[in-house]
Amino acid sequence: MPQYCAVTAKKSLKWLPFLGWYMALSGTVFIDRANRRTAMAAFDGAAAQMQRDRQSVFIFPEGTRSYYSQPDLLPFKKGAFHLAIQAKVPIVPIIAANYSNVMHVQTRRFQAGNIPVKVLPPISTAHLTSADVDDLTKHTRDVMLAELITLSEKARANGIAMSASEARKLDGSAKSTGVEY
Repeated sequence: MPQYCAVTAKKSLKWLPFLGWYMALSGTVFIDRANRRTAMAAFDGAAAQMQRDRQSVFIFPEGTRSYYSQPDLLPFKKGAFHLAIQAKVPIVPIIAANYSNVMHVQTRRFQAGNIPVKVLPPISTAHLTSADVDDLTKHTRDVMLAELITLSEKARANGIAMSASEARKLDGSAKSTGVEY
């Protein structure tokens, strides 16, 4: 985990008591998704802060949660990629295995389980311009989707990222250790 790190969040979260206050004090970059101009201004400020303070920013490029039961990704928003190019920083993709059988909001499933996470090699933005955003976005999504599928398949094969009852069906016991990579 980088020493100086922040996340992005939708602007409306800023006004929630306690959570919003904490996020504001911890350097969260709030994005007004309804207003492109103010969203880009927020990214301008984030890029300057990233360079000045050597700060990392966690960005969820899908822009919202997906509730897929199988490993898949929503289309990526381009703001994160504009920010990375503008700040001249690499993109470090982080993948979590599909965990729909541990937590799935639409079916109201929430149970204990282990979810493997993998940090992928950095993707350089050196020498890229805003004209490269579409290709960078597609490349990053392709790399992440391929790893999401692989990680999810390995996790399921090893009884990870599944509920305790599903693990018991495999061999009579619930597994609670992570997958080694």
